Amino acid sequence: MHYSPLARDGLILVSRITEHVDDSRALRRDVERGLLVALRRGAFVERSTWDESDSRDRHLLRARAAIAAASRPCALAGLSAAAVWGMPIAGDWPAEVTMLDEWRGGGRSEPGVRKTAAGFATAQIELIDGIRVTSLARTALDVSRLATISDAVGSVDWALWRKNPRAVTVQDLITELESLHPRTGGRQLRRVIGFATSLSDSFGESTTRAVIHQLGFAPPELQVEFRDAEGLIVPDFFWRETRQVAEFDGKAKYTRAEFTKGDPVEVLWKEKKREDRLRRVGCGVTRILTEHVAQPRRLERLLLDAGIPRGGETTSRREA
Repeated sequence: MHYSPLARDGLILVSRITEHVDDSRALRRDVERGLLVALRRGAFVERSTWDESDSRDRHLLRARAAIAAASRPCALAGLSAAAVWGMPIAGDWPAEVTMLDEWRGGGRSEPGVRKTAAGFATAQIELIDGIRVTSLARTALDVSRLATISDAVGSVDWALWRKNPRAVTVQDLITELESLHPRTGGRQLRRVIGFATSLSDSFGESTTRAVIHQLGFAPPELQVEFRDAEGLIVPDFFWRETRQVAEFDGKAKYTRAEFTKGDPVEVLWKEKKREDRLRRVGCGVTRILTEHVAQPRRLERLLLDAGIPRGGETTSRREA
């Protein structure tokens, strides 16, 4: 049977298709045949859709299935809300869906769904893509409270990002933190909010900047503009005192179709030419890889070898 015409947002719900399926056992047979994937009781997705979905999209499918099965309207919270907002996180998205629900005694969580009442009274709920979620400010704090500091900076930077059409302000985050009064993680959240910026252009840049700070190096200027005969160059990090530039090179830049446009060799060639241009305007260039960030002592040695200074104050974005 072809289920695509019956799916909504990729999800096939028994409650919606009973008039098209004579026997619900047919769905189970198609699961056994590998044509469908069962997400929870009464919720399925076509195998082809599931196989083509990345970790975030799979989490969203699970979240929609959990919402459809809820006995009353609930909002997604934590990482589930982050998935709806499109917030980047470290690693894969969890199999468990997080929902914010008023405490009514008993029956809190269930297989595949974690229900929480934390902050329910003050939570602002928004509708994104037809899904009720906690506000971006609340979501950023909920995610960051349980993450490492470097990963928390990555998520909060994205919430503040100047290119994010739904961006919040630092004051939004402070106000939300004051209303949330978290029992744990409040100190970390205040540190992250104080360190976060709207200038980081990727999660990897943000986490790298956080680790650079933790290692005691002088904070770099971000997105400083250099100009040459070919036009504009904007590196990730710049230390003006030593005219050193650092670029975060995540693996995705060379492997994901959205960045390579089908030709990773062309990406490598463009990066080489860009590095040559930076050297011609008098900058030393250091490439920071994902493994350097994951192993801070390797990053420390890399930056020391490049002559990156210790300590100092963060400087604002400007032209070199």
